[in-house]
Amino acid sequence: MGMMDSMEKAQIDELIDLLRKYELSIATLYDTFGALLPSSQKAWNVFANEERLHAKWISTLQAHMGTEKVSFEQTKFTIQSTRSAIDYIERQTENIKKSRPELKKILAVAIDIEKSLFDSAFFKVFKLSGPKALQIQSQLVKATKNHLERLIKWQADEKK
Repeated sequence: MGMMDSMEKAQIDELIDLLRKYELSIATLYDTFGALLPSSQKAWNVFANEERLHAKWISTLQAHMGTEKVSFEQTKFTIQSTRSAIDYIERQTENIKKSRPELKKILAVAIDIEKSLFDSAFFKVFKLSGPKALQIQSQLVKATKNHLERLIKWQADEKK
C-alpha cells in the first residue's frame, strides 16, 4: 500500500465518520422537534430512531469497506461540505430550542434537510462493488427518499 492509498483510506474513514455524525445530528434535531411538540413527539421519535439506524448502517458499510475497492465519486459531498452540513444542523437545533417554532416551520426545516441529503447524492459518494455494501448504500438512498416523502405528505396533511 503506497502513501497515496493510505491517505485515501484515512480520508475515506474520516468522511464515513462525518457521515455517521451527520445522521446522528439529524436524529438530535428530530428529538428536539419532538420535545418541543408533544402532540407530534411520537412521530419525531420514529424519525430520530430511523436516523440512528441509518448511522448504524453507515458503520456496517464502513466494516464492509475493508474488503471493498472504494473510490470517491466526484461529488459535492466532500469532507468540508459534510462538516458544514453538520454545523448547519447543530445551529438549527440551537435556533429551534430558542425560537420554538410551530409544526409548519419545523416540517419545512426537516424537508429542507432531507431534500439536501437526497439531492447531494450523499450516499452515492462511494463507488462500491461488493453486494453487501451496495445493498446498504441502496437502503440508505431509499430510506432518505422515504423520509422526504413522509415529511412532504405530513406537510400536505397539515395544510388541509
